[in-house]
Amino acid sequence: MKIKLHKFLHENKTIELKLLTFSTSDQKIFKKTFNLWKQLNGIIKNNLKGTRILNLPDALSESIVCKELGFGKLISAKSTSSYSTSFDAFDYKNNKRIQVKCSTSTGPSSFGPKSVWDEIYFLDMWNNGNLNGEYKIYLIPNDFIYNIKVNKNQKMSDQQDQSRRPRFDLRSSIIIPNKIEPIREGKI
Repeated sequence: MKIKLHKFLHENKTIELKLLTFSTSDQKIFKKTFNLWKQLNGIIKNNLKGTRILNLPDALSESIVCKELGFGKLISAKSTSSYSTSFDAFDYKNNKRIQVKCSTSTGPSSFGPKSVWDEIYFLDMWNNGNLNGEYKIYLIPNDFIYNIKVNKNQKMSDQQDQSRRPRFDLRSSIIIPNKIEPIREGKI
């Protein structure tokens, strides 16, 4: 892991982002974190009789996507009064804000009412319930996200306009019906 400072112009103002970048040598910490997450879920399910598993920590899912696609994980930002930093990562080669969603179940993803991104990626680790560290990364077209019906009468963008947190399953609502193919596959 390395810290990268990235500066760029936005509306005649210099934005400075502090990003965490990754290399293949970081795979060890990813695997250790994943195994600890699985161990904790085992304790919750078997000993405490929990009915569902914990979400994969966003620090891990975002880091996996950043390593695989060459992005930097957002740590902090300076001079951003006119620039939303509600994103997870940054494509510093193309100056794009990246949102990362991840699923280890069939449950919905949640979107903040003020979430802003240029591209959104979905890290699918479900594997039909076989949580073995295998994953697929999908690039989801923005119009599919904003125009998805989240209930009978509203699209995602409608709920965001009402300061609500829309929730829906990316896999069953967008990826499968639109036959979106993964852009990357791997294993922790």
